[in-house]
Amino acid sequence: MMGWLGPGLILVGSIVGSGELIMTTKLGAQAGFVLLWFVVLSCVIKTPVQAELGRHVISSGETVLVMFNKLPGPRGRRPVWLGLPWLTIVVFSSLFGIAALSWFSPTGTDDTAGGWLLRLALVGLSVLATWFVAAYWLVRRWQPAQRSGEPEAERPLVGWFLWVYLGCQLVMFINSGAVIGGAGQALELGLRNWISLESWVWTVGIAVFCGLLLLSGRYSALERGSLVMVSLFTLTTLVCVVLLGRTEHALQGSELLSGFSFSLIGSPGEGVSHGDVALTTLGMYAATGIGTWEMMHYTYWCVEKGYARHAGANQPGEAWVMRARGWVRVMYTDALLTMVVFTISTICFFILGASILYPDYDPNGLETLRLLQRIFTDSLGSWAAALFVIGGFVVLFSTTFSGTAGTSRLVADAMGVIGVLDAKDYAARLRFSRIWIVFGLSMGCLTYYLIENPPLMLIISGFVSVVMYPIFGLGTIYLSYRRVDPRLRPGRLASTLLWICGISLAIISPVAAAFGVALKQGWIVLPGT
Repeated sequence: MMGWLGPGLILVGSIVGSGELIMTTKLGAQAGFVLLWFVVLSCVIKTPVQAELGRHVISSGETVLVMFNKLPGPRGRRPVWLGLPWLTIVVFSSLFGIAALSWFSPTGTDDTAGGWLLRLALVGLSVLATWFVAAYWLVRRWQPAQRSGEPEAERPLVGWFLWVYLGCQLVMFINSGAVIGGAGQALELGLRNWISLESWVWTVGIAVFCGLLLLSGRYSALERGSLVMVSLFTLTTLVCVVLLGRTEHALQGSELLSGFSFSLIGSPGEGVSHGDVALTTLGMYAATGIGTWEMMHYTYWCVEKGYARHAGANQPGEAWVMRARGWVRVMYTDALLTMVVFTISTICFFILGASILYPDYDPNGLETLRLLQRIFTDSLGSWAAALFVIGGFVVLFSTTFSGTAGTSRLVADAMGVIGVLDAKDYAARLRFSRIWIVFGLSMGCLTYYLIENPPLMLIISGFVSVVMYPIFGLGTIYLSYRRVDPRLRPGRLASTLLWICGISLAIISPVAAAFGVALKQGWIVLPGT
């Protein structure tokens, strides 16, 4: 069993970075220890859903997009205009919208919530109009010759989930930009005395290096690289927390206990509002533990590791059931060990942020990594500045490395499901996956260049989880009872955990998002503030 663990290590490499180093530390810096309970909840509540998706992979051999495309609800034949040309126009028009919001920032009386909402509405309507015009043009001017040989009955059925996924994938360019931009800030911070370059220049260099590694490697190289990176940052953060007791920021038992008082906001730090804390909490919740994209990526790592292949095609008789149950146990062990690793890392980052940065510092903008550096220098000494730069770069680079690899497989699979690519043509999917690696890294660099504020970018992309977590929570429950072979369904304990966690994801996500926005905009006011 131990020899077949591995998909979770890649997952940890993708998880621990943007959520733990940036958002969890930022939350501790803004609110202190009071939200430790929610950090722990965010880590553990998603693992049962992730594990049940892995069970479905072993039972059916299907990937997550194939599974969720079969969920009940509206579906129809793929429109003739839904192809790579239209999707390319959608991506670049969306990027232009981000540029418009970034470059033409409001001034004077327009620098208000109302001014931003008006500007956002105008840009959003312009982008949507571009999408509709592009679809109309493709149907009228380009597609007739193409669809003449493709009868409607041969176009695949596309369910509502695929449309939701394609829309959310646009927002995730901002997430990848935040992570790779954070790595660029780490290099800019560490090498500023030798090489004077802006963080976005370092970001481009990191993207090139990451792309070369991914284009030349395969699953085994990815697994080994993630193992090394995960081991380095986990050990370093544990050492920092242990040595915290030798400093003026020594951890007190009362502080840890206050973190489990189940308070919602607490007393924000210097210059931080309750609304800021609420939005950071939402960003932390979206970026820590198993995020929606990591849940999807995990199904591909299980396939590439061979869990479903070794179980074999679903067959009658007890032989297949015994094999499948054995690989489910391996997958569950992998998922649980993954949860232990990233939960410990997450708690360590939160403790360092709450102990050292609260209430005087709030990592933000181009100063994000410079302020986060204090969690190492204040616990280990000034000599640890270089250690933080190395560790911060490793953590964020591992997230970029693993996340880009997973997303390239995910998007290639999406193109196969909607019929843009032949799902059975492995060579075509591999070519598309490699093209996406280059394209995705380039888009991440562009979004960082336009915004240059990793925490804000992670909060924006965190709203994707508001849409996706309820779908995954409830959708996985449906799949567990309607699509998984009855002989392989979860036992009583696993079923109970799935129901509790699935329904919790469906409730917490929209409630947390609505509460955070309302508090930030001043629509509600907490007592005593």
